[in-house]
Amino acid sequence: MKVTAARWFLTFVLLLTCALFPNAARADVEHDMQLWTPITLDEPIRGKLRGYFEVVPRIGYDVSHISQLLVRPGMEWRQTENLGFFAGYLWQTNYSNENSQVVHENRIWQQILYHKKMKRVSMYNRLRQEQRFLGGVNGCSNRMRYMLKFNYNLNKRFYLTTQDELFINLNSLEGGPQGGIDQNRYFVGVGIKTIKRSRVEVGYQLQYVNRTDEFDDQANHAIVIQTFVGLRD
Repeated sequence: MKVTAARWFLTFVLLLTCALFPNAARADVEHDMQLWTPITLDEPIRGKLRGYFEVVPRIGYDVSHISQLLVRPGMEWRQTENLGFFAGYLWQTNYSNENSQVVHENRIWQQILYHKKMKRVSMYNRLRQEQRFLGGVNGCSNRMRYMLKFNYNLNKRFYLTTQDELFINLNSLEGGPQGGIDQNRYFVGVGIKTIKRSRVEVGYQLQYVNRTDEFDDQANHAIVIQTFVGLRD
């Protein structure tokens, strides 16, 4: 029997999930249900220069109240149709579940995004470097992130999508992030092209956070509804 491309896609998703998160079911891992609703805007300014803006509300603590809010403005130099260079700033607020404590983070970031179309499949490679300044922690935490994403077109409007992003801390700070693997995020969902140059993706994300020995690791199970406006298709 002939195996369709969609079945290959789903098989790849299942195998990748098992390989990336073998410890997610351990008893010493904390679990949380969340809702993420990121919105990304990307519009031309002049020539190859483009403006980039992203806002990410995250509802956590078993979807009871907001846990994080991220605002990420930036600029892109789109060298070619498939290659873009970015730089920008991020402001993040973390809200505690146990008390009214609020922790802020300021971040400078740079990234390279490479996009390639292959018949019905689109591939995205994103490499991001971050310089993080966290409230209550002295020094700068350097972190590298790599994302690999695939979109598989079902027809002119709908597509399947899956992505994985690995986070690695490049240095250690006293009382802050420690060098090594920080976290991994895996997402699978369905996308719809709503209007010209805009689309919405809805799916499930497993975020596995690697904590220090003092705390249990954390697995966040999130429903993600992400909207893209002006991004390349």
